[in-house]
Amino acid sequence: MVRLHFLGGAREVGRNAILLESDRARLLLDYGVKLNDAPEFPAHIRATDIDGIIIAHCHLDHSGGVPIFYLSERKPFFATPLTTELTKILIKDFLKLSSYFLPFEYLELEKMMRQRNDLGYGMEVKFKDVNFRFLNAGHIPGSAMVELEADGKRILYTGDFNTIKTRLVHEAKIPRRSYDAVIIESTYATTDHPERRSLEEEFIREIRSVLDNEGKVLIPAFAVGRSQEVMSILNAYGLGSKAVVDGMARLVNEALMNHPDYLRDPKTFIKVVNEVKEVKGWRDRREALRRNGIIVSPSGMLEGGNALFYMEHLAMGEENAIFLVSFQIPGSGGAKLLETGMFTIKGRDEAVRAKVKRFDFSSHAGKTQLEDFLKGLEGKPDVYVIHGEPQNCEALAQFARDELGLNSVAPNQGESFTV
Repeated sequence: MVRLHFLGGAREVGRNAILLESDRARLLLDYGVKLNDAPEFPAHIRATDIDGIIIAHCHLDHSGGVPIFYLSERKPFFATPLTTELTKILIKDFLKLSSYFLPFEYLELEKMMRQRNDLGYGMEVKFKDVNFRFLNAGHIPGSAMVELEADGKRILYTGDFNTIKTRLVHEAKIPRRSYDAVIIESTYATTDHPERRSLEEEFIREIRSVLDNEGKVLIPAFAVGRSQEVMSILNAYGLGSKAVVDGMARLVNEALMNHPDYLRDPKTFIKVVNEVKEVKGWRDRREALRRNGIIVSPSGMLEGGNALFYMEHLAMGEENAIFLVSFQIPGSGGAKLLETGMFTIKGRDEAVRAKVKRFDFSSHAGKTQLEDFLKGLEGKPDVYVIHGEPQNCEALAQFARDELGLNSVAPNQGESFTV
């Protein structure tokens, strides 16, 4: 018998955590955090009650809570080697920014890293009575879908995935296998993304227009994945030399270049990194504001990071532009900017005079891709829909029920099911 316990990520975006329980093993699939003023963790589970952890990819909503299991225990965790490197970079930064709220310290992160088990795509692992392997998820470099077999049941956990090729990674393929259960994300279950090439062309056209009018463009972007995708697009259209990139990009770029197997085109990526100027300190930051150019900087949701410094200087200039390229969680600074045109600068809400626009460079499957993914699976799996706003989780679950005749549910937090 296999049981699935939904500890986090149910009917919400953030803090993914699912416990898979077989006859002999208790494996945790992700243990992320939800980034609010004080980070929110999944339902508590004792370290002594799990045998191991699988991290599907490095973003903090999948990995940010994992060090909590290393306060006194030694548990193996499994990830692609690139995911492990990037997870360390992100959690280190998380500790720097939020240590007051966190129940672990840098020491636990170090202990965790000593328990790493690196797995490439397709490598089979036997863990107690569970066999599992990673498949490319197409979300960010190193991201994985997890295929597990236990007690005669085959289960697929998609994590975050994308079946559209990007400039950074190859797309996820629909596994031509029969599953008993599929746990699938639903971030964009009610929205289709624009066609990629036309979106890129519109993005570049808008940037050129701002530069031609002597303005500057701020592109707030996630440090892992989105910043590199934007850099790659700028390079492809001949604008890389006009761009600077700030934040953790140097460490992330280095990690990506150390693991070229997880990139779609490693040679081109090296050219991208060499062309775009990296900001290494405050002198470079001030210089970037003097130049007529493009600034790529975290945080992607304008919730912190160096993007706030640039916002202070650029938001009130009509000749400038703020181009958002990342998912905006409701309530975030970026969401507020898009909805109201206002942004908090030096403690006061100000009406932003720079041009504000969002470009949907998503690394998640859209509505059509999610539906096609479920259609493409063989057999009649039970479907568990997570990692989306409540209406998105329910919409995809209803599609699976009504259109495909599958048993499908959008679990509530804390619910358990038998496969």
